Amino acid sequence: MSEKAGEVDLTGAKQNTGVWLVKVPKYLSVQWAKATGRGDVGKLRICKKGNQGKPEVSFTLNEELTVIDGIEDKTVSAPRDHPFTMQSVGGQTLAVFTENSSDLFSPLPITSADLGQSEERSDGSSSVSGAGAGPDKIALEGVVVQRAECRTAVSDNYMKLKR
Repeated sequence: MSEKAGEVDLTGAKQNTGVWLVKVPKYLSVQWAKATGRGDVGKLRICKKGNQGKPEVSFTLNEELTVIDGIEDKTVSAPRDHPFTMQSVGGQTLAVFTENSSDLFSPLPITSADLGQSEERSDGSSSVSGAGAGPDKIALEGVVVQRAECRTAVSDNYMKLKR
């Protein structure tokens, strides 16, 4: 790993921005990458039934992103409906960072070994060591307040996709 000092923008910490950490199926992330324009990939619906209980969360994929190119010129339609399974953060402090590379933001991979590792210098300043600590700008987007898993609703399209 590089030991170069990178600039870290902590504006997200000052704004106390809460973010969701969501695990999605691989085919869904591939379809999201195909989104054009504003990157509108679908609709997230959060419904609360009555005054008690957990909210029901689901994601509906945009129609134009449902076509998946298959093997031998066959196309398969991706499922549109994806219910979420909500999980607690469980006392952990998790954060989301982005790395600015050529004016594009991309997720910054963080491993458990990277967390909390900083290097104290003789002049009193510190530098973060680990992934992405090069000359590019690293920004804290927010602290994870909710974890979820995006599941595929079982349907004919899903069964065709699995084959």
